[in-house]
Amino acid sequence: MTKMTDADLLSFLDDEARQAHLFNDGELQEERTRAMRAYTREPYGNEEEGRSAVVSSDVFDAVEGMLPDLIEVFTSSDKAVVFEPVGPEDEESAEQVTNACNYVFYKQNNGFLILYTALKDALLLKTGAVKWFWEKKRTPTFNTYRAVDEMQLAEFLAGNPNAEVVEQEEVEPGEEEIAQALMSGLPLSRRFTVKIKTVEEKGKCSIVAIPPEELQVSRRHDSPLLDECPYVCHVTRRSVSDLREMGFDVDASDVRAAVYENVTDYRENNGGRFDDWEDEDTADATMVRGYLRDEYVMCDYDGDGIAERRHIIRLGNRILRNEECGHVPIAAWSPYLMTHAFSGVSVADLVEDFQRIHTTILRQQIDNLYLANNQETVVLTDSQGNPQANIDDLLNRRPGGVIREKIQGAVRPYMERWQGIEAMPMLEQLQSSKENRTGWTRYSQGLDGDSLNKTATGARMIMNASQKRMKLMARIAAECLVAPMFRGIFKTLSDNGMEQLSYRLNGKFVQYDPQGWRDQYDMSINVGIGTGDVEQQSQFLMQIAQSQAAVAGSPYAKQLLSPKQVFNVQARLAENAGFKNPEEFWVDPDTVPEDDSPPPPDPKVEIEKAKLQDSQQKAQAEMQLEMQKQDKELAFKAEQAELDRQFRLQMEQLRLAHGDSIHRAGTAMHNNEGERFL
Repeated sequence: MTKMTDADLLSFLDDEARQAHLFNDGELQEERTRAMRAYTREPYGNEEEGRSAVVSSDVFDAVEGMLPDLIEVFTSSDKAVVFEPVGPEDEESAEQVTNACNYVFYKQNNGFLILYTALKDALLLKTGAVKWFWEKKRTPTFNTYRAVDEMQLAEFLAGNPNAEVVEQEEVEPGEEEIAQALMSGLPLSRRFTVKIKTVEEKGKCSIVAIPPEELQVSRRHDSPLLDECPYVCHVTRRSVSDLREMGFDVDASDVRAAVYENVTDYRENNGGRFDDWEDEDTADATMVRGYLRDEYVMCDYDGDGIAERRHIIRLGNRILRNEECGHVPIAAWSPYLMTHAFSGVSVADLVEDFQRIHTTILRQQIDNLYLANNQETVVLTDSQGNPQANIDDLLNRRPGGVIREKIQGAVRPYMERWQGIEAMPMLEQLQSSKENRTGWTRYSQGLDGDSLNKTATGARMIMNASQKRMKLMARIAAECLVAPMFRGIFKTLSDNGMEQLSYRLNGKFVQYDPQGWRDQYDMSINVGIGTGDVEQQSQFLMQIAQSQAAVAGSPYAKQLLSPKQVFNVQARLAENAGFKNPEEFWVDPDTVPEDDSPPPPDPKVEIEKAKLQDSQQKAQAEMQLEMQKQDKELAFKAEQAELDRQFRLQMEQLRLAHGDSIHRAGTAMHNNEGERFL
């Protein structure tokens, strides 16, 4: 096989574009136009003068009724998507990617408006689509500096290569400056007032919602996911200025020649809502616009026998870019999928026929009410057709007026009975059929259905059924639109984010390097974490918090519970309550610095230590008692010995004084006293 030439490639692209146009702008155009006209309550064209021309709003009510619950699924939290790690080694990278991608979606781009547009497009026009791409923006900044001398100006320009002087005006010196110069003998320095322009070029991941009529998809494609689609094209009108800012060297003639022969009249068929103004005669050549085709096609361009994905940007028959790419940066979804097909069914498709019938019945009811309130009059005429009453009196009727008649009974009212009440069961049947078809009921809107089950059980059953339909629709949007979009944001950042990403997170500035994520593709995406019934989620979280509190007081707290798990539950409760920053109320354990103090001692060891200390204290007490007893015995013996010594001394003194008789008597008495004492 040989490599394609530019002519072969253009021929191949034109054929693919023609087939996609027949599918998107042909088969789908009529249905989208009809849905848009029903949404805006445009007249059907069968109105009669003098009759009611009211148009029911069933399509508008259904679309706008479903949209708030659907968009709340993704925007009730500040994290529309969470990247979950597959292994422990991916936890830090997954958290960084989660914070960075949600920051890009919500802060650098208007995430709410993007989701609102894509979801509403699908509910109304079958398909809602978003596109992401790396965009470099030149941002000029103007600053004015006064009384700057030549040296200061030169130093500033040397230190800022992107700065240039756009205005410069010399400042006349003041009297004080002139006097100082004369006294010092130095020449006056020239001072200026300058206006400096600084151009800063920054890149970012841009995300836009694509109008359904600008997205063209191969009619051979059989899935809402576009990763494997053989041909995807975004057709949009771009000015010369836009193309030059994108880096393409084009002029006004090139852009003006880029016409789109197959351009749909979809925009013109919607009451001028999307009209494109013709600007071929604009005075500013940079604002001349033409049709730019951004195509992602599968073809064997290099001739190796295997088709590869290529990204081609062309302006008419001029190819501006042709390169191989890894994925299609476009995601689309439909509320009700048709299996083995790209485009599904919209809510407007399900409701539009009910709106037609409802409109017809309403018009008939109103016309009947007009006739019942403004009854016609029957006037008797003769054989020649002459009225037998005064016609002027009949045509100029007024309260308390007089009607003159020539024959009694010539004037009588024509009784028109109002029959609108008989149509009410039909309207109720239409409402019930519409609710069964869409799954969106009056209970979902907080209204009371008189003909429906009013019991609490019946209302709950109806609400649960409606919520299941909405959850299924939200799941389709998550898998087909939101998850591919965030996966694309991640890939765009890692492929093009050469600069570190800095932003404020939870009151602190963080900085991530997207280049570090290049090989971190082993992460799963959890979409819709803030979704569903917030009150129901809060109830479940409260039950989990109660269980955690019970476990915290049990002996198994260390094995079953960690501070991070407790924080996660409390943080989710705060988010469901509407607070975007749970750190206002709870401290994240991951942000607390590690404590270098030793771990707490083992309770068993502490108990053994207490027992040992208690036994030691008891032994000490017994020893002290024994020592006290011994001390008392020694003191007693010492006292007895002292008394004995004193007695013997006294007896010796008596013996010397009175002789041996007293000595013998005293000795006997002493012995007796000693025996009695013992």
